[in-house]
Order: sequence, then C-alpha cells, then structure tokens
Amino acid sequence: MSNVASYREGAVNMNLKDQFYENEKRIAITRKLMENARERIKLSSELEKELENLELQRRMRQLEMESKLLKQQEKELG
Repeated sequence: MSNVASYREGAVNMNLKDQFYENEKRIAITRKLMENARERIKLSSELEKELENLELQRRMRQLEMESKLLKQQEKELG
C-alpha cells in the first residue's frame, strides 16, 4: 500500500470517527431536548390542572357568597 493510499485510508477512518462522535453528540443533545420537552409538557399539564382547581375553588366561593346574600335577603323580606 502506498503512502498516499495509507494516508487516505487513515483520513477516511478519522473522518468516520469524527462523524460517529458528532452523531453521538447530536443523539445525546436530541435526547436531552426531548426529555426537557416532556418535562415542560408534564409541568404544563400540571399547571393546567392547578388552574382548573383554582377556578373551581373561586366559583365555589362565589356561589357560597351568593347563597349567603340570598339567605340574608330572604330574612329581610320574610
């Protein structure tokens, strides 16, 4: 094998190694991004549930106040 052929083969092997490591880095970054996205979706879902609960609590307090007001008006009229 000539020196040129040997050099080319070595360059190709190094290039393949570099590509392999670059691909590994990309895969690791993609996994991390997907994990982060899943976490954001999970948090988003949890926040949505919390907001729904807060809205229900607010509505229940409003109904309680309206009920008290109606009872008070009923006493005044009755």
